[in-house]
Amino acid sequence: MGNAINKKSLAGIAIFCAAAMSTNMTMGILALIMQTYSNVSPVTVQSVLVGPALGGTVFAFFVGNLNKRFAAKKLVIFAQCALLLYAVLFFMGGKVPIGVLIAASALAGFNQGSSNTLLGILMIDAVKDNQKRDSLIGIMSAVMNIGGVVFTTLGGIVAAGRWQNAYLLFGYYILAIVLELFLLPNVEPEGKDAPGKAAAVPVEKGGMGKVWAISIHYFFFFLWLYVFGTNCSEYIINTYKIGGSAEGGVAASCVTIGGIFAGILFGFYTRILGKYTVPCLMGLSVIGLAIPVFIHGSVFGIYAAGILLGFAMMGANPYIISYMQKIAPGAKYGKAMSIFVGFMNAGMVVAIYVIAFLTKLFFGDGAYVPGKFTVAFVGDIIVFITSFFIYAFGQKKE
Repeated sequence: MGNAINKKSLAGIAIFCAAAMSTNMTMGILALIMQTYSNVSPVTVQSVLVGPALGGTVFAFFVGNLNKRFAAKKLVIFAQCALLLYAVLFFMGGKVPIGVLIAASALAGFNQGSSNTLLGILMIDAVKDNQKRDSLIGIMSAVMNIGGVVFTTLGGIVAAGRWQNAYLLFGYYILAIVLELFLLPNVEPEGKDAPGKAAAVPVEKGGMGKVWAISIHYFFFFLWLYVFGTNCSEYIINTYKIGGSAEGGVAASCVTIGGIFAGILFGFYTRILGKYTVPCLMGLSVIGLAIPVFIHGSVFGIYAAGILLGFAMMGANPYIISYMQKIAPGAKYGKAMSIFVGFMNAGMVVAIYVIAFLTKLFFGDGAYVPGKFTVAFVGDIIVFITSFFIYAFGQKKE
């Protein structure tokens, strides 16, 4: 097969990626869910957003080992079947206790905890040439973000009449599963070393030790950046009163829009930046968090911040997916990605609590929104500086 691209497999991967971020839809209609469960603590209802990240954190650490027994294709379909059950239970919202929805949200963790790992494994088989694969991983990352925008937008429109109806959109997975059965490659489990043999990737120094360093570092990166998604609407509507719910929704969507641009331009800027790609993207995130800290009166400034943060997060992800193939090729790749995705999800799980604790420690009020952004800004500066030691220094010239 040489350097050929398996177009059939790529089509299946694109179908898988198109709805990988479908659960973001719940963020857009959370206020409506809270109205239905008005007799329940708002913090309890908000747990339906923590469930996917928590479930994803746990499941991510098992994906690598599961791939030693089950082909990636089967794991994709398993995760999507779990999402179908997730949608069915949310469609019953209002008729079931909030505890059922919180438990159901954990089902989304099977997808959230495995999508990046499975994308990398499937792409190794579908695209043999390393440079072509890097560019196409970026494109697939863009497809993920575009799908997230579509699901969130359509979900908001459908939810206007009855929020539960928004989960009818998850019927997409029925079609997706049928098509993936025919299109996705039957990548042999990792234990047979098939992905590693096909990839023939030059091995970088560091191995699993560097995998752990990258994963822990990225844990803090996601922790600090998650402050935007959980606080941007409150920042706009209540703190500085520079807009309403529409502007808050646009600000949240700007993160995904930034991710789309990052995926489309991935091959271009990685060729220019090389081993400095992740440090430069993390530098962009520092600029993004500086905007809400130092510029308070412009809603367009918040939009720009969201785009920069989305570009940074979603640009770094495909780079690391590719880089992991160099430092942990073959049978170690699934384990490496499991560790990375697990820590990434863990960052989202604890972000609300860590940032609130530090804000209370330094500003006296854990709910003080400007203080939250300041804490995250300082933390992100530290992440940016240390990124040079992890990614740039000691890495082979690309």
